[in-house]
Amino acid sequence: MTLKEKYFNQAGKLEEVYPNLKFRNHCYWRIALDNTLAAKWDTVIERPAYANLTEQQLTQVVGLLEAYENDERLLHVHNQNSIALRKNFLR
Repeated sequence: MTLKEKYFNQAGKLEEVYPNLKFRNHCYWRIALDNTLAAKWDTVIERPAYANLTEQQLTQVVGLLEAYENDERLLHVHNQNSIALRKNFLR
């Protein structure tokens, strides 16, 4: 499986792992992308993210998506980081 395939598959898998969170795949991508790029991701790279990430960035995003599957606490911490990054962007 390629990194891009993992990118798409893992976000969908997280919807199944955490049905109580009511996040959709794009929420997991937002969280992982914002934390990888340390910014509101689309202010750093163009859309679509999967087509514009470097190989290193894509590897890191996929690694985070995989980590979230086994670490709900990390997912929540990274979600809060993402929200904070986005609030800072709006100022």
